[in-house]
Amino acid sequence: MLKPLQNIKLIIFGLLTLSAGVTSAQTKYNPADLFPAISLLPQGNVYRTATGEPGPAYWQNKADYVIDVALDDKTKVISGTATITYTNNSPKALSALWLQLEQNVFKKNSRGIESKLFLYKDSTSETPDGGYQIENIRLAGKNENIRYHIYDTRMQLELAEPLASGQSISFSIRYKYNFPVNYKNADFLVNRTDILPTKNGEIYAVAQWYPRLCVLDDVEGWNTLPYLGNGEFYLEYGNFEVNITVPSGMIVESSGDLLNPGEVLTPIQLKRWQQAKQSETPVQIRTAAEVTDAKSRPAKPFCTWKFKLDNARDFAWTASRSFIWEAESFTIAGGKRVMGSSVFPVESDKAKSWKRSSAYVKFTLQHFSEQWFPYPYNKAVNVASNLDGMEYPGMVFCAAKDTGNMYWAVVNHELGHTWFPMVVGSNERKYAWMDEGFNMFIDMIATKKFNKGEFIGYAEIDSPLDSLFTEKLLPIVTRPDALPGNQVYPLQYQKVAYALGLLRNHILGIERFDTAFRKYIRDWAYKHPTPWDFFRSMDSSVGEDLTWFWKSMFLNNYRLDQKITKVENAAGKQPRITIENINKAAMPLVVDLTYADGSAEHREFPVEIWEYTGSYTFSGNKKAAVSKVEVDAGKVYPDVDRGNNIYEAGK
Repeated sequence: MLKPLQNIKLIIFGLLTLSAGVTSAQTKYNPADLFPAISLLPQGNVYRTATGEPGPAYWQNKADYVIDVALDDKTKVISGTATITYTNNSPKALSALWLQLEQNVFKKNSRGIESKLFLYKDSTSETPDGGYQIENIRLAGKNENIRYHIYDTRMQLELAEPLASGQSISFSIRYKYNFPVNYKNADFLVNRTDILPTKNGEIYAVAQWYPRLCVLDDVEGWNTLPYLGNGEFYLEYGNFEVNITVPSGMIVESSGDLLNPGEVLTPIQLKRWQQAKQSETPVQIRTAAEVTDAKSRPAKPFCTWKFKLDNARDFAWTASRSFIWEAESFTIAGGKRVMGSSVFPVESDKAKSWKRSSAYVKFTLQHFSEQWFPYPYNKAVNVASNLDGMEYPGMVFCAAKDTGNMYWAVVNHELGHTWFPMVVGSNERKYAWMDEGFNMFIDMIATKKFNKGEFIGYAEIDSPLDSLFTEKLLPIVTRPDALPGNQVYPLQYQKVAYALGLLRNHILGIERFDTAFRKYIRDWAYKHPTPWDFFRSMDSSVGEDLTWFWKSMFLNNYRLDQKITKVENAAGKQPRITIENINKAAMPLVVDLTYADGSAEHREFPVEIWEYTGSYTFSGNKKAAVSKVEVDAGKVYPDVDRGNNIYEAGK
């Protein structure tokens, strides 16, 4: 309880300062919106703490896969059996399981086609029918079928008995599908699985090629959003054993470690492969001259390539008769040795293109491992393909045609996805910005480090900064499939990278930000964070309530406009400058004063000056008239109207 005298003092102080809290009629700024007393983030609990860390009761289910698959390159059919062991670590028994069938987006009546999100470039072209053909689903080791229902790109399995907490179930799915041969028709706007024709054979980029478990989590239960094309993936972690049978003339690479090199390589290739596992310089396992030499492959009809990958959320592979195969090994932070592998056709064997693949792979993995978190797999494969760029654990598909800066940018970016979302397993189907934007942010740092800034990276295609804050732009948190196509890159990639760079370089500082960001990665490695977990983690680590930043930049499309509204400028007196925040966003205030005698003064004010008011007045340090006042002369903050940022005496 306050004493009466203290009450009187507070009332007088309030009357004297009341005008400071009044904003002009033209302003859109509301301090209470960005600096609320009640947190906009959900309360912490035993699963996800208020400090942004996994809680003591955090749980996550597991899906292990043993897959035997074959590619018929004449009919373009993939067929096989996936045996899945699913472990229920949730606190509740499960009466049904949900799986993803992304290949069903190629069916004529798929939701992706009919919603016009998964479109052909030529909308008049006929849609070929594709998708999975499920032959049967049976309990492993038993001759018992499991009843299932397919709803577009999702499949529900009915369990005869509930799967209790802590228990596992194994079942096998026999399936096949026609590989979507997009290049013979009008290309899909989204091509995450595709075939590239080359003069020495087709290159198969094989992804979304097996039924995959949906994620069951403590936030939304079963995550069963349909695959429509733009939104990517949300997957459980587990172990993979994959056996791939192809014609022996094909070279196969994949996410996992090759277990039977002696069975699928010629003696000379085996020797080179073993050499590459120890060599610090690239080794040609199969040279350009050998691509057309039948002796460069084993003399038998088919080869079965066997791979293994542990603690990963997905698995992809590639196959082609046209591959040049180059590999080397190198150490990353912590001393682990990683094998970098590149496969590409002779058409891509160019000095400013795929000849530099090994160097780009090596730098990217070493840099990100040292800067953020160690690379988790034993190898990384870069595949030349018909895809502009797509990422999977231990393997990326990059455009065979790319050269120069764009080739660097794509390789660096796709490998950067190892950290987001392969290690930090966010929900890409809903929050694409948590992998694309975060990845582009770390890419920008890496690009500046590579070869003394040889490349500019994705700056080559960046939109102007002003376009990231137009009124028509949707909030960053918008679901990917709800975004207009022309907003996907500037919003989910560029604006997120810009915002994190702003936070790192100008608001928190590099050391403070990097320490917090590393902790977020460590805490959520191989787990499933939400946006709220990220916001809380950063707030807690840096010791700041950044609600004003998250709300302005991520949760809304708020715009910043800091305006000089008044300069009291008399000779022999300290100048008084009034700045008004006239739009919805807030940022720290930076002002440069130039005095009439030519001297200069630089002032910086924290964001808290806007906590109770939209108008702020301060005095210059010198008793002299000013000739110029400028807000944010370095153009650090995203002010949408710089025409009101400058005052010049006499103008």
